[in-house]
Amino acid sequence: QLKIYVRTQCTGCAEAHNTANHIQQNYPYLSVEVIDLDNPAVIVPNNVLATPTYVLDDKIVSLGNPDYNDIAEWLSE
Repeated sequence: QLKIYVRTQCTGCAEAHNTANHIQQNYPYLSVEVIDLDNPAVIVPNNVLATPTYVLDDKIVSLGNPDYNDIAEWLSE
């Protein structure tokens, strides 16, 4: 499972939404969830200190938007 943490005022978060769509299209077996930290119902994990943050199977794999080649590398491991 990939979780992408974003905020409304984050300058890179619009790209994070595009990246999430790219991942969902190219890796349909992977569950991708975009989590808006501006939602008061969301509990922010202690390890998420910036946005966007990409967390794959509970491990931070990117602070900021990754290159598509990096994504392919994560998912091949």
